[in-house]
Amino acid sequence: MMLSAIARSVAAVFVAAATTAGPGLPADFPLMPGLARCKPIVQGPEVICQWHGIDGHAVYTFYHDALPKAGYTLLPGAGETRSPHELGAIGFKKGDVQGAVTVTGGDVQIQVITGQ
Repeated sequence: MMLSAIARSVAAVFVAAATTAGPGLPADFPLMPGLARCKPIVQGPEVICQWHGIDGHAVYTFYHDALPKAGYTLLPGAGETRSPHELGAIGFKKGDVQGAVTVTGGDVQIQVITGQ
């Protein structure tokens, strides 16, 4: 599915826990349709997933909507700007899991730390 099509339907999309973002991430962490499962960088309790060449606005919008639906609390300060390049950040927390989704241009990084 093309990411531009995903951006148009993102509000209606909720990804089941069966299609999580990748190994090392919480079982209920949603994966945006069109993103490949991540090959994480794991350092102790920290897991980092990265994707490149992605529609940053679609990713920001998806996670802004999908994380609360999956039971994650968005931390204050989430924001997005689209001038001159896509920039966005969403901090989140659920139980002993915390992390962030960061968008810089077409690069996306999800960082999750457990046990904090």
